Formats: sequence, C-alpha cells, structure tokens
Amino acid sequence: MASNLVYEKLRTAILRLDLAPGNALTERGLETFLDTSRTTVRSALAKLENEGLVQRDGRGYIVAPIDFSEISQALEFRATLETSAAKLSCERATENQIKQLLKALEKPTKNLEAFMKNATDFHLELARLSGNGFYVRALEDVLTRLSRTRWYEANAQGGQQKAVTDHKRILETIAMRDSSAAEEAIRAHLERSRERLLNTLMNTSGLQIRGTKNETPRA
Repeated sequence: MASNLVYEKLRTAILRLDLAPGNALTERGLETFLDTSRTTVRSALAKLENEGLVQRDGRGYIVAPIDFSEISQALEFRATLETSAAKLSCERATENQIKQLLKALEKPTKNLEAFMKNATDFHLELARLSGNGFYVRALEDVLTRLSRTRWYEANAQGGQQKAVTDHKRILETIAMRDSSAAEEAIRAHLERSRERLLNTLMNTSGLQIRGTKNETPRA
C-alpha cells in the first residue's frame, strides 16, 4: 500500500475515533494490519506526529490524547490570526475574489471529509484575501494542529450548516468593507465552534483527555 494511502487510512481512523486517544500503535502491528512495509508505516506515523495526532511512547506510538490546554492556546492564536487577517481583507480583497469565495461556499458536500476540506480551504482563502502570506502559512499550521478537534466539532448535530451560515456572514462583512463587523463575525463563528466542540468532547465517552474543565478551550 502506498505511503499516502496508509497515512490517509490511519488519519481517518483517528479522526473518526476508530483509533481512540491513548490507543497504542506499533510499527510492526500496523505493518501487518495494513499489509505494507515498515518504511511506509514509519513515513505515515511521522506525518501524523507532525499533525499532533500521534505521539511517541517508548519505542512505539500512541494516538495523542486530547489536551485542553493545547487546544485553548491554538484557538486563541487562531482567533488572533483570523481577525487580523480579516481587517486587512476588508481593505485589500477585490470584488472578484470575494465573489469567487462566495461561489465556492455553494458547492455541495457529499460527506464529512469533503466538508472539512472545503471548510479548511475557505479559511485559508479568507486569510489569503489579506494579501499577507504569513497569515496563510501560520493559519495552515494551526488548522493542521486542530484537525481532530475541528472534525469532532463539524460532526456535531447541525455543525456543518451552522458553519456555512457563519462563513457567508463573514464574507458579507468583508464585502461591505466593515472591518469591525468582520472581526466580530469571525470571533462569533469561532466561539460557536468552540461551544459545539466542548459539548461534543464532554459527551463522548471513552476519550482520553488531559486537563480539566477549568482548562476548557476558548477562542
């Protein structure tokens, strides 16, 4: 099995909780289970470790536990990035760029994987409207680190439709060149996402979570 296919298979299993936080992973076990080479497994695990989805545990790996403190810090950083980028986008985005991004929001999604790709693309394109590549690269990194929790949140009841509604509202404020409204729209969107995420985490049994409710993620 090709390296990318092994990586995607393992990543999807982690995001769907088929491999739950804290589950042990060994190169030998995955090599047998996936009927592939040790080198291919090692490459896939390295990518997943870079995304924060697995971590080393002695000579093997485990599916990374959910860490409230890390999530909270990532969400704070994300909010700072996106609100700052939105302010610049109100000044710099062209009418055609905004129109194309609105058009992209109308694309139907067949499943959660497709929705997550579209949502990630939307936020990166939104940052790209700022005309500053540093925002895009920094946001790409933080979204990667939040990939598992974003998946949980999007899978919550009504999460996908509410996110699309928020995305349209954000673009409308940028189209109006109202930087204050754009910042507020993004903050409100991230806060609603945080609430859905928190509710999902608190009501999913068997999750290995670090930290306490006093360290709940905040945007």
